[in-house]
Amino acid sequence: MLKKAATAIVVGGGLAGVTAARDLALAGVHTTLFEARDRLGGRTAVQTLAGRPVDTGGAYFHWFQSAIWREVMRYELPVVESGLLTAERYMLGTADGILTVPPEEFEGRLRRGLAAFVGDPSYMELLARPFAFHTNPEIARLDAMSVEDRIQQLDLDPKDEQFLRGMLADFGTHASLAWVLQRMANGVWSYEAILSLFAAYRLEAGMTTLIEAMVREGGFDVRLSAPVTAIDRDNTGARVTLADGSTSTADLVVLATPVSVWKTISFTPALSEAHQTATTEGVVAPNVNQMLMHVRGVPEPVGMFALPDTLAFELVGTHSMIEDGQLLHGFAFYGGISCAAGHAKIEEELRRILPQAELVDYVGHDWSTDPYSLGGHCSLNPGQGVRFLDVLDQPQDRLFVASADIAPQLSGTLTGAIESGARAARRAVQSLASPVPVPVRVGATA
Repeated sequence: MLKKAATAIVVGGGLAGVTAARDLALAGVHTTLFEARDRLGGRTAVQTLAGRPVDTGGAYFHWFQSAIWREVMRYELPVVESGLLTAERYMLGTADGILTVPPEEFEGRLRRGLAAFVGDPSYMELLARPFAFHTNPEIARLDAMSVEDRIQQLDLDPKDEQFLRGMLADFGTHASLAWVLQRMANGVWSYEAILSLFAAYRLEAGMTTLIEAMVREGGFDVRLSAPVTAIDRDNTGARVTLADGSTSTADLVVLATPVSVWKTISFTPALSEAHQTATTEGVVAPNVNQMLMHVRGVPEPVGMFALPDTLAFELVGTHSMIEDGQLLHGFAFYGGISCAAGHAKIEEELRRILPQAELVDYVGHDWSTDPYSLGGHCSLNPGQGVRFLDVLDQPQDRLFVASADIAPQLSGTLTGAIESGARAARRAVQSLASPVPVPVRVGATA
């Protein structure tokens, strides 16, 4: 049973923070959420294009991802199929130009490439429990390797290798092999499941609908435009200081900002060495920009993957077909183009892929320059999986940590954010009900 009038502060109003705040409030904890932006959602963001709500942050998921699917079903939110994997024409961007292939060739080449990439029999043994990264200590061997290291081990047909590299551009060939394989293990090593996990469905009216549903049910207090600059805590409680100098106290704090933002907050006592190292090194793709483009002149659903350093966009695909053309979802994973570049430059880069395209309008978000994100989605480098997964989410006194970046099973995803926020809230409630801090075993599924 909770002590009377228990209080909590959640710092950060992204999906992890809103999940934690809702769960704390529903457990009877008086909860206040502080968000630096003038909106909730964090690295999810919904804008309007061609009269329709569109996501310019985290958007895609699958019912395989239990944490987010449970919320979608809980609130009965309408979902629609993504167009990214159902194109009628696929393209690969290379240094020599655009290679166009029919869907059956695209699938065949990518299927062969992925099968080879995950084909080492030891991978299935090392990641038999992908929800518990540290189960087999030998995972450190794969965590020390990069995606590029693995590709170099393969003897692929040159075109198959190009398609594989294009598909993996989201992670980057510098990413930890173990971390990427963990995602694929969560797709039970299946070609169809691996692709479906990350680009199968989206919410019809955007991720805002989920955020709003959580806030309504939780009934917690929300303070927007309230960046936190300092967090002081001990084993009896915590105090946060805002940029305007005001302070607020509570029995505990849930830190729910991206890992990159930790270094902008003063902590007393200091965060653990692992936390400080993570925010200094960075655990996200730092240069990600994303946009939705209303285009005319492209009559069929399309999908384009590009090799790194060949085009401004590494991924462009049909979001939805509309009466006046279509909406294309574009990703620049390495900062090759930004919304700030303007209409003319974006259209120029788009026409390198689709020469007939007319850019009517666009919206988007430059996550690379957002001061409250300092980058895009999680992307762990070699060695970081062993050092950070199931480590960074460990409580410190009355400080609990939640972020999609540190989710133990599917870090860097929408479901990972919910997974992390729910765990932090449960641990926080448990600490309030317990006379002594409750130890959490690294690698546990608590």
